[in-house]
Amino acid sequence: MTGRPLVGGQDGFALNRRDVEVLRFLVEGKSTAQIAAGLTVSPNTARTKIRRLRGKLQVPDRPAAVRMARDLGVVEVPPLA
Repeated sequence: MTGRPLVGGQDGFALNRRDVEVLRFLVEGKSTAQIAAGLTVSPNTARTKIRRLRGKLQVPDRPAAVRMARDLGVVEVPPLA
């Protein structure tokens, strides 16, 4: 795995593979504990990764991060039933 950004540009952020992985978990509605287990890290590390991702995306919360992921086409967000 490289540290090369997958998404970036003039918006002022770049997402690496781990960021995209965290975004996928957020899209799936996973809790912090579930994200930590999926990443095989501690809950504190998962919280830090989520907080830093939100900072990169410049969004205030998890739902906004999911909307941003959808808008950027970074991860597929299923439509509401």
